[in-house]
Amino acid sequence: MDTEIELKFLVTSDVGSRLPALLQSYQISEHDQQHLANTYFDTADLALGSIKAGLRIRSQNGKMEQTVKLAGSQVGGLHQRPEYNVPLTVHSPDLSLFSASIWPEKFNVERVQQSLQPLFSTDFLRQRWLITIEDTDIELALDAGEVQSGFQREAIHELELELVKGDVSQLFELADELVKAGGLRLGAISKAQRGYRLAGFGTSPKLQMLEPLALTSADHCEQTMMALLHKGLHHWQHHEEGWLAESGERLDWLMQLREGVSLVHQTLLLFGEQVSHRVNSGWIDDLLWLQQQFSWLDRAQMLAYLTADKGHYLRRLDCQSSVLSLLEAQQQQLPDEAQLEALFYSARYGRLMLGLTHWLYRQDWRAGLVPEQTAQLAAPIVDLAQQRLNESWHVLRHSALGEPSLNGERYIQQKGKLRRNLMVGLCFSTLYQEAEHIGFRMPWLDILRGIEDLDMLSPLEDVREQLDATEGAELELWLARKQKFLLEALEQSRTQALQLQPYWK
Repeated sequence: MDTEIELKFLVTSDVGSRLPALLQSYQISEHDQQHLANTYFDTADLALGSIKAGLRIRSQNGKMEQTVKLAGSQVGGLHQRPEYNVPLTVHSPDLSLFSASIWPEKFNVERVQQSLQPLFSTDFLRQRWLITIEDTDIELALDAGEVQSGFQREAIHELELELVKGDVSQLFELADELVKAGGLRLGAISKAQRGYRLAGFGTSPKLQMLEPLALTSADHCEQTMMALLHKGLHHWQHHEEGWLAESGERLDWLMQLREGVSLVHQTLLLFGEQVSHRVNSGWIDDLLWLQQQFSWLDRAQMLAYLTADKGHYLRRLDCQSSVLSLLEAQQQQLPDEAQLEALFYSARYGRLMLGLTHWLYRQDWRAGLVPEQTAQLAAPIVDLAQQRLNESWHVLRHSALGEPSLNGERYIQQKGKLRRNLMVGLCFSTLYQEAEHIGFRMPWLDILRGIEDLDMLSPLEDVREQLDATEGAELELWLARKQKFLLEALEQSRTQALQLQPYWK
């Protein structure tokens, strides 16, 4: 058995022509080019897929080999899976050639063998480099071809870096040098997963709301920090993949991607005292930068709502047609698909994802800890949760949201602060009684929704000055009524929320 440790990247089509120059400074032990044809097998009821196993036959230079990969682990784009390989003389899978010990208990090998059928194939040209760095060997494989199932086809443009032997840190350092040049995006989806989907056996990514992490009072700080970071990174990457796979209106995918980024950012801040000297300070800047790259999402969501159903929200305005035309012009100024794809394949984005993946894999925060920090990481999470919730509540109470009265502009200015506060509550919510937590949280969620509704009028404020005098006056009066109603509702919710007793005390 081999344990495959590799980084998978999806790459832009120009990477192949640039890669030889990028590798010139490295010691290349081998370099070749191979045509690989692979057929993947499973049963009609996905007996192998159900245990997260993949079975393929690979044809290469007239030789055949069957491979089974079993369930492993994944962080970001780093994949680790047990792999078993057996040579074949005929193009037909034979599970009996593998040791019986590799299969889970009660897995009926004979029944599965009798029901195996080809599901899909991959056919690609692989350029391969074996690079030696000190005592470490790393194989680079650049694949260009396609996944095929019946008449369904999907292009393959991938780069895999596999650790053959040696130090996994060298794998990440080489990857970082390549990512600096741009055009690489860490991939969470394997060729086999793409093939299953293409064959109709795998589901497309589903939009997911960010749910709280299940915690107990027995959990300690380090365990919670790792779980929150893994959850945030997975949520982020899942919705990145989903946005790229979907077509049409995809704002909700980007909103959830931003939620994942926000959870990663907030987690690093929450546990900063315990691991601050082992966190790359540039990550905080990069996470803020990335969230700024998506700051237009709020405006996009507002415009999408205002223009939906041919401007149904504006139906009572005589100037509806003029306003709708101006709003649609604003929509044309938003980042387009090509700009977003360029962000996902950019060097800064890729290095941030790669750095976080490496840090989580190595658990770097453990190195060089002083005894006090070691004790803090081993302490029950409930104590830190109460401390962080108190701090967050103090900040909120002493913000503008705690003042006697607010106008619309001041409310809108508090949107980011309230979102961060609610994220802190989400991180630790399952440590407390659900009814008490929800009862405290709901009024603040109502306030956030009210602020978002208030902010949704901002694009209309922008277009008002572009209308003629009559239409501008009509819109101004309509906006004043809307704002008055929303502010009254916000003040009622805020009064109620500020009177609530914190559930964590």
